[in-house]
Amino acid sequence: MTPRDDDVPPGFETHTPAEPERRPLFRELPPAEPFPMTALGPLRPAADAIAALTQAPAAMCAQSVIAAASLAVCPHYDVILPTDQRRPTAILAASVAASGERKTSVDAHATASIREHEKRLAGADEAARTRYWADREAWKAATEAAKKLAKKGGRAAIRDALEEIGPEPKAPPLPMLLVSDPTPESIALVLADGRPYAGLFADEGGSVIGGHSFTDESKMRTGALLNGLWDGSPIRRLRVLTGARFAPGRRLAAHLMMQQAVAERLLGDPLLADMGLLARLLIVAPAGAAGTRFWREPAPMAREMLRDYGARMADLLRKTPRLGDAGALDPLPLPFTHEARRLLIGFHDAVERQLGGDGTLAPVRAFGAKMLEHACRLAAIMAAFADPEAVEIGPEDATNATVLVHHYAGEMLRLADAARVDPDLRLAARLLAWWQARPSPALHLAEIYQRGLNALGSADDARRIVAILADHGWARRLGERVVIDGQRRREAWTLT
Repeated sequence: MTPRDDDVPPGFETHTPAEPERRPLFRELPPAEPFPMTALGPLRPAADAIAALTQAPAAMCAQSVIAAASLAVCPHYDVILPTDQRRPTAILAASVAASGERKTSVDAHATASIREHEKRLAGADEAARTRYWADREAWKAATEAAKKLAKKGGRAAIRDALEEIGPEPKAPPLPMLLVSDPTPESIALVLADGRPYAGLFADEGGSVIGGHSFTDESKMRTGALLNGLWDGSPIRRLRVLTGARFAPGRRLAAHLMMQQAVAERLLGDPLLADMGLLARLLIVAPAGAAGTRFWREPAPMAREMLRDYGARMADLLRKTPRLGDAGALDPLPLPFTHEARRLLIGFHDAVERQLGGDGTLAPVRAFGAKMLEHACRLAAIMAAFADPEAVEIGPEDATNATVLVHHYAGEMLRLADAARVDPDLRLAARLLAWWQARPSPALHLAEIYQRGLNALGSADDARRIVAILADHGWARRLGERVVIDGQRRREAWTLT
């Protein structure tokens, strides 16, 4: 309800000042460049098919396919960098999209073959677990019997008897490849006690970034674990309750789909930036497609292309990985041809020139320093997906990978600027949008923090954010004791 002049006592009249100058609260995020779909190589048909079937942003479809292919490839191949270092082919990807952009549908298409493989594993594991249970019970019974029989012979006799029985049977691995709501401990558990590779896939990344993994108490552990797995380092965990755990040869691919506010929280976190986690992330934030998705029948070829993609994924997932000691993965090394290596060295030098001083990539220097490695991983994924028996990576895959990484660098530059915006300014923008949607332009303090945004839970929060709107010309203070909703209000404002 708007304030009524006839309810304002003498001395408290309000006067309408001259129209103030409204200043933007912050610079809006510039639009993303179109995703270079032609650089997806053998993965393009699947990405195009998912885009046709869902009408979701093409970049998000591409991310989902790349990340899923990474999970299928990483148990079998490591990439040999031009520096001769050996690195995993697992990637950490993220897509930024608003609600209603069909993230769930895109993820379902891209990971369908992985979920089908999990069902096959579960069926096979049921019989294996029955055998394990029987074997473990037999081992326990044999152990107790051996102890009793050898008791009179002393410690040495008991030891000899137990050695003859052998160690406790090991449970079959968990039939799980996809993890969606993890903690650092659960990721380590899945990779150490399950299969030695897994995917952290979530169509609502806020459940991960805003969940147990990234609380103030755990985000350093999560970041350190993700960094180590990306680098190919062993899992090293020492906990009082769960004991020591050393698990080399583990791989984790990831794709988190998240809304803008969640992405800003992730990219604006100084701890994660200092740890280097953000530099290991490939991220896209395409323009939304909502409002343009008018009905059209997808071409029959789209489903055929998706079936071909699923069949290739199934072949890679069924392929038995090479294993070393303690169940550690021992992927085949995948080097570059001489021509491809020379091309990547040129790419490295061009990137390096942009990292210094006021170079184009200086604001995202940490990411720029890893662009060569990102390109090598992407090239290896494309090469192995196209040919599961590949022995080297050629110049076409290397060229495509550098094009993709240039796009990711542009996205990182855009989003890094957005993440530097003061959170209070973003709160002010949210409050302004909520306020402008109301029928009345006048608000009092209690209504703002009691019925407005959940983030404004106190009078002090509301005053601080409204002051920002007033300072930028979007609101002005009303006179004291103005009447709103039938009561006199000491603190009230109206939109300008």
